[in-house]
Amino acid sequence: MSKMDAPWGEASLTHHNRITSTKHHARYALLTQYFMMGFVYASLVSRYPAINAHYGMSIRELSYIPLSMAIGSLIITPMCCHLSARFGSKKLTALSYAYMLLLPLMTLMPHKLLVFPFCALYGMLVTITDVAINGNSILVENAYKRPVVSMFHALYYVGVCCGALLSILFITYGFPVYVHHLSVALFSVAIIFYIRRFFLQETITRTERVEKRPFLILPKGILLLIAFIALCSRVTEGSFTNWSTVYMKTIVSLPENLAPLGLTIYAAFMSIGRSFGDRLRQHYSDPTILFWSCLLTAFGILTIISNPHFICAAVGFFIAGLGISCLVPIIYSLAGKQKGVNPGMGIAMVNTVSSTAFLFGPFLIGAIADATSMRVAYGYVFGLTLIMTFLTYRLMNHK
Repeated sequence: MSKMDAPWGEASLTHHNRITSTKHHARYALLTQYFMMGFVYASLVSRYPAINAHYGMSIRELSYIPLSMAIGSLIITPMCCHLSARFGSKKLTALSYAYMLLLPLMTLMPHKLLVFPFCALYGMLVTITDVAINGNSILVENAYKRPVVSMFHALYYVGVCCGALLSILFITYGFPVYVHHLSVALFSVAIIFYIRRFFLQETITRTERVEKRPFLILPKGILLLIAFIALCSRVTEGSFTNWSTVYMKTIVSLPENLAPLGLTIYAAFMSIGRSFGDRLRQHYSDPTILFWSCLLTAFGILTIISNPHFICAAVGFFIAGLGISCLVPIIYSLAGKQKGVNPGMGIAMVNTVSSTAFLFGPFLIGAIADATSMRVAYGYVFGLTLIMTFLTYRLMNHK
């Protein structure tokens, strides 16, 4: 190399190192963001029994909290594509400040009826943040030119596990819910404030800003089958994240400070399953993994409801966590790989159907539990997993 070539070589190497450093920082920042979102979510649902007692709610009324969040999510979802196109994913992640700072207000409403519109607003902010974070994770995956998204989702459940464990400590030492949530909110906002600078910023063209998109898209054919599998999957997953703490308190009869153990066990094995999901897909087809995952999930729920003993519940949550772990990533991967359909459009069509899961899932589970018991309500979820198993069998044999 000549002396004149050397500076150019050094400049090229410096530029390469800068790009590598940027994508690494963005990846670690997103891993932290996913962790914090799971951490905050677990801090909320772990205190459902305390929120229930604070407002004097029935189980049915408690189910209106996740239902209200789902309604807020459903209202804002059609607008998320337009917001992303206008502002970009990095700017939209700033809304995570808002929903995290709203968390301490959950038990400070003057009347329980005000909790539900508050939760609808909370659900809107979480949904926009979720879409933005998932969009930014695609930018990072494109920068790496290899799959990295599964690990992001695994870190979400690591955050859920840690949030549930911290909740046990706050409950054990008798801290009020608002003190617990205020501590979580301030800590989370400080972390997000630091890491947001490392998120990648996409370039938004004028064409993308003004492009007209259909408001509602419905799936057909094989995509419709995938959409119903996604629907059952999201109801099943929601039954664990929303109701496991209530189940452990009312059926297993654990004290309130230990009730989040069910969520902790479920989240821990959920994150482990997702960590190994990509390796599993290298050896088996996606429909085959879905089928056996559904069977494993059904067996886990059957174990939970077979006996109200702690050991049965713990083993059941661990089995179900492993079973459910790979469902959502594989379902949306299949939706984005159908012939003749744009990947983003395929995912949007499946999401249109599956997003309704959070409308009737929490409500029906809460209504059944209020009329009978949480054990019977989980029997309803077990029935859904059998339907999901049948649908995945059809998908496995589809030609």
